Amino acid sequence: MSKRVRDYTYEELLDRAYSKLPSKSGSTGVVNIPKAEIIYVGGKTILTNFKQIIEFLNREGELLQLYLSKELGTASYIDDAGQLVLQGRFNVQVLNKLIEIFTKNYVLCPTCGSKDTKLLRKGKVFILKCEACGAETSFKSF
Repeated sequence: MSKRVRDYTYEELLDRAYSKLPSKSGSTGVVNIPKAEIIYVGGKTILTNFKQIIEFLNREGELLQLYLSKELGTASYIDDAGQLVLQGRFNVQVLNKLIEIFTKNYVLCPTCGSKDTKLLRKGKVFILKCEACGAETSFKSF
């Protein structure tokens, strides 16, 4: 006896294909980065929740420090309490915008939007490797 093959509709096949795909790792496309909390001491701006921001972004503090220093054109250092001290007075909105840009360029996967990424450095080239979808994106260092 021969087995009869059933004809599926396009929608049935599409539903079946989607059901076989792995679910996204909870990424909704919106990343709620902790907002910068700053205080001014003399001519310095202190980012008091710097440690919380880098832990959320899963990046080394020195990398975000280097990015902010370069973009703001100022010297900076990380103090013993894990706060970023910037030479000069900077507006909190400017810092928040720079952190958002850093997150978009160096944290979020351009393919799936996940923040579960690792930043690898090969010479002068950075590679952003996504842990969720496996995509790799390369770009020049800043």
